[in-house]
Parts: sequence; C-alpha cells; structure tokens
Amino acid sequence: MCFGGGPAPIPDVTTQTQYVREAPEIEARKLGLMDTASQLASTGLTVPTQTVAGFDPQQQEAFNRQTAGLGAYAPHMQQAQALAGQTTGAYDPNAYKAFMNPHEDAVIRQIQEQFTRQQGQLGSKAQQRGAYGGARHGLAEAELYGQEAKTVGQARATGYTQAQQMAQAQFGDQQKRLQAAAQFSAGLGQATQGLQAADVKGLMQTGTMQQQNQQMIEDAKFKQEMAQLYEPYQRTGFVSDIFQGAPTSASSLTASTAPGTNPLAQAMGAGLTGIAAYQGYQQSKKPTVT
Repeated sequence: MCFGGGPAPIPDVTTQTQYVREAPEIEARKLGLMDTASQLASTGLTVPTQTVAGFDPQQQEAFNRQTAGLGAYAPHMQQAQALAGQTTGAYDPNAYKAFMNPHEDAVIRQIQEQFTRQQGQLGSKAQQRGAYGGARHGLAEAELYGQEAKTVGQARATGYTQAQQMAQAQFGDQQKRLQAAAQFSAGLGQATQGLQAADVKGLMQTGTMQQQNQQMIEDAKFKQEMAQLYEPYQRTGFVSDIFQGAPTSASSLTASTAPGTNPLAQAMGAGLTGIAAYQGYQQSKKPTVT
C-alpha cells in the first residue's frame, strides 16, 4: 500500500542463463565417441571358453600302469613268507639215516669175521696146549668177544655220529638257504614295486611337462582371443582418456530476459497521480478561517 502518492514502482527483474560448451569441433568428436561407445555397449559379446588341457597320453599310461601294478609285489612276498616259515621247522632226529654209510654192514661183517678167525685161532692154540674149554681158554675167549662187541659198537657209533653230524650240517645249510631265499624273494618284491614306481614316476613327469606346455598354449590362445574381443573397447577408452586429459576449450552463451512494462498499470498509475494532484489543488483554494 502506498500512502500519499501513487503505487510503488515495480522493479525490473533480469534473468540471465549462461551456457558453457566445448568448441564445436571438439564437442562433435566427443558426441561421436559417445555414439560409438553406445553401439559397442549394446553389442552382444561371445566370450571364448577357457580350455583346460587334458591328461597327456603318457600320464594316462602312468595311471594304467599304476593301477595294473598294484600288488605286483604280493606273489614275491607270499613266497618269501612260505620260505621263511620253513626255516622255523625243527630238526628231524631220524634224518641221519639218509647219511648212514651204506657199507657199514659190510664193515661190521669184516670186523666180525676177523674176530671169528681170532676165536678159531684161539681155540686151536688151546687144543694144542690141551687147555681147550678150560678156564683160561674161557677167559681169553670172553675177552675176545668183548673186544669184538666193543669194536663193532665203536664202528656203529662212529657211523651214527658222522651221519648225525652230516644231517645236522645239511639241515643248517638248508635253513640258511631258505632264509636267504626268503630275503631274496622279499627283496625281489620290493625291487619290482620300486622299479614299477620309477616307471610310473618317469611317465608322470614327462606327461606333466607336456600337459603344462599344452595348457600354456591354451592360455595364450584364450588371452589372444580375449584381447581381440575387447580391443575396440580399449581403443574407445584410449580415445576417451585423451579427451579427458585435453585442456577444455569452452565458449559461453548468455541469454537475458526482463519483464516488459504493463500499459494498464502505467495508466492506473498516471490516473492516481492526477487525482492526488487535483485534490491538493482544491485544498489550496479553500479560505483560511482565523
């Protein structure tokens, strides 16, 4: 509300809008880059499959040999066990019979024949002396029989002792041979298993090297395909990085807007001003009462 005068003047309001833009040629290039990026982003990609190298033929052969050779030592160990079991057997006391002198009986007969001749000679001498059948003859004959029995017994004892010694020696040798054979068989089983393991290990190492080489080839192929697939994206990103690092060359455009004068408001303002002036004039013409 305005007192004593016309309406307050309406202030002028000016609005400015400023647009900052790249230089036209740079802006056109960036827009083209954005279009290219949009096209690449909307394009479906077929990502190559990462290939894993399978087992090499030598590795597979190692697997087969390992499986086929399981327990290859078992027959040798079983034989070793059987041989070792025989070494625990007791000595057979009748084993000496196999080592008795087959001519012992002939030797005994010869000894007996010799004593028989001696007895005959002893009887002849006793007869010559007229003492046959006497006490002295009987003592001499008994002594001769005792010597015969002792000689025969010693001969038989010697034969028996020698046979026992030979049987025991053979038994001991046989036990040693059995023990050696058992150890040899066990060692053969271990050697068989060890040689087989060495073959498997050699095959596995060779096959593994070839598998690793094949895997490197597959990896290199996969990386190459991925690089070719994403090369357009990397190229677009490279150009984008250049634009981001380049100095900005901007231009500005300013647009101003201001409200126009309202004719009706101007007329009303002028009318009100005139009325106020007329009222002031009429008041000045009235007489002053003193």
